[in-house]
Amino acid sequence: MTREPVMPRLVAILLLLLLSNDALAQIMSKPRPPAQGAVSPADIAERLEKSANETARMVPKAARGSAIDFAWPMTAEEYAATAKHVLVLVSVVTQDAAELPLRRVHIRAGGKDIELVRLSHELVGVSKGSRTFSVLGPYREDGFYLAPADAMMAEGYLQADFATRRSDFNLYKLPGTAPDFIRSDKNPVPPPDSKPDLAVVKAMIKREYKGFKPPTFERAMLPFTARLAGLEF
Repeated sequence: MTREPVMPRLVAILLLLLLSNDALAQIMSKPRPPAQGAVSPADIAERLEKSANETARMVPKAARGSAIDFAWPMTAEEYAATAKHVLVLVSVVTQDAAELPLRRVHIRAGGKDIELVRLSHELVGVSKGSRTFSVLGPYREDGFYLAPADAMMAEGYLQADFATRRSDFNLYKLPGTAPDFIRSDKNPVPPPDSKPDLAVVKAMIKREYKGFKPPTFERAMLPFTARLAGLEF
């Protein structure tokens, strides 16, 4: 099969600004222009650093912050092999280690709450000399998730629930911009009797996110939904 160019990936960075001990406000930046090619850990670190610099112009510290990136299937064949799912990378930084690992990542759209499938997560060190460390926090987690294509194209929010204190933390304002062949799908809902081909998912991660630790697809981290109950590892 001929390899097609990598589809554009939209990136958004969310900041949670600490205005006082009791009052919190979230500021989401506008989506960045579509990015081409693979994303590296250094790219995500750079996005967090820019977020920290922006935050520092308004307040000395934030309780937590995040950067996300998502990659749509590149071809119709890959779309079918992933059972109509989108690959999502969520990177969060916090001042409090007790907030990690994330309890869950979910989409709230159309009155529904849809939990994403967590494939893996990893605690990542934050450079002590960085603005990210001093403003957003020293504790960072990177995680890979699968999101239903229909939910990613709906009006709503991609959100995270931290282990403690903070739930429904807005990561991204949906909808995302899907490739034409996915937008033309009249039924982008993952079939209830299908399951993603994890070999294809792993290949996507290696292609789109070079330098990240390959996931081991932790069974314990998967939500037991009817849609994905058939996943095998």
